[in-house]
Amino acid sequence: MPVVPSRLIGLLLFAPALALAGKSDHPRPGGEGAPLAALPPVATDFRCDQPDMVESMVCQDDGLTRLDNRLEKVYAQALSQAEQSRSGAQAKLIAEQKRWVKSLKDCLKDEDPHMCLGDTYILRITQLQATWNLAQSLTPLRYLCKGAPGATILATFYRTHPATAKLERGNAMVIVHQGLSGSGARYEGQGVEFWIKGRDASVNWRGEALSCTSQPSP
Repeated sequence: MPVVPSRLIGLLLFAPALALAGKSDHPRPGGEGAPLAALPPVATDFRCDQPDMVESMVCQDDGLTRLDNRLEKVYAQALSQAEQSRSGAQAKLIAEQKRWVKSLKDCLKDEDPHMCLGDTYILRITQLQATWNLAQSLTPLRYLCKGAPGATILATFYRTHPATAKLERGNAMVIVHQGLSGSGARYEGQGVEFWIKGRDASVNWRGEALSCTSQPSP
């Protein structure tokens, strides 16, 4: 299951703005009137007429249903981008999405499964938006890091809820989400912690500690 920054969750409870955006989205797969033949490979492939435990929770909760519809729309956009991107990108995205769907069952072990599902949906939606440039972004910043000769991190920040950043270092790319912090902006995800204070950033890149400073725009 994706690591959710410590109860980012109460702050994000079903992200009202995001949830409302999904009200006009297409019906859920298996729902009444869903044009199945016109849909690309679906995000969750849930069937509300034959639900398992997770599907039942999503189908019976209006907030989760709206998030599921919203994910369907964003996932379809990501698939379209992947198709136009590079060879194999779409197949990789579909496999990644299937793994994510399986991870939803981990929320059944959480003390609040509904909240866990809501947060997991929200983080997946914003991850897709940042990975495939589907949300408004700020001008990328290039950080020069000490302790790793020639190491630079290109950070692109997206106006998602929660705020998201795409960090590119060499051939590696990770998506991190902003959590709560006493000072500065702290982003976490995929084994990376990125903590910004002014022009400086403290980075823990999968166990490697880096001290970085943003460079002036050319």
